[in-house]
Amino acid sequence: MVDETNKSMSWVERGDRLVNLFKWPAAIVSVAITPLLAWGMWLLLWRVLRAPLNLVPFAVGGLLFVYIWRRWLGRGRLGRFAITLEHESTHALFAMLTGHQIVGFRATMGKGGQVQFLGRGNWLIMIAPYFFPTSALLMFLVAYLLPFQGFPWRSFLLGVALAYHVVSTYRETHRDQTDIQQLGTTFCWMFLPAANLAVVGL
Repeated sequence: MVDETNKSMSWVERGDRLVNLFKWPAAIVSVAITPLLAWGMWLLLWRVLRAPLNLVPFAVGGLLFVYIWRRWLGRGRLGRFAITLEHESTHALFAMLTGHQIVGFRATMGKGGQVQFLGRGNWLIMIAPYFFPTSALLMFLVAYLLPFQGFPWRSFLLGVALAYHVVSTYRETHRDQTDIQQLGTTFCWMFLPAANLAVVGL
């Protein structure tokens, strides 16, 4: 996943070291705030239950995606490719956000994928696909660009995006993932519940 051929990017390496210093503090803070995030999620669900009609398009979008996924996408190569493409794109996005130059990108239908970048990298690049909803953000952009804004595009696509995020995160988060093995399952169990609760709540 990492290309170390360029040793001249000292400022990127310093940035990686700084990010890596916050790995375990981030895990500890995540454990501490998980109950608060779970409580906030419960309050949000309670508000939804009190006025469910407002979220009918959202529910339709989410349920429609789950149906399509279970009926077609989840069993075929296209679904695996979509998850792999988003996974590797999220690695690439966080690599660029932390100053790394992308030098290689590959996503396949059946043989996984790989992102190559200059520098050592950091834990945030490795863990990003397991909580950051890249596809959901793209769907939000599409929703804002669609015509006839009187129609509930945004709520519908938000439902699709949330359902996709939950399905893809569930499918790709397992102990055989190289990223999770390198990060350590203890760290992942400490950090990811809070990160995903925060994303879903937002």
